[in-house]
Amino acid sequence: MSKGWINLSTDPLRIYFNLCIVKYFINIISPNNQMTLRLKELLSDYPEIDTKAMGFPNGWEEEPLWRKY
Repeated sequence: MSKGWINLSTDPLRIYFNLCIVKYFINIISPNNQMTLRLKELLSDYPEIDTKAMGFPNGWEEEPLWRKY
């Protein structure tokens, strides 16, 4: 892929994988987007959200897709 993507294995049937696809396209359309910041803020505001159940792997924030923007 020409832009950053994920390296950690993830379940394509979980929401995290879909968020990665959305993030990838947003990075192409709007390279200076705030999606990563806003997602982290949202998860911080709602700590009861089970990111593991959503398919987020440990260290997802360090993936090229999420780190670059």
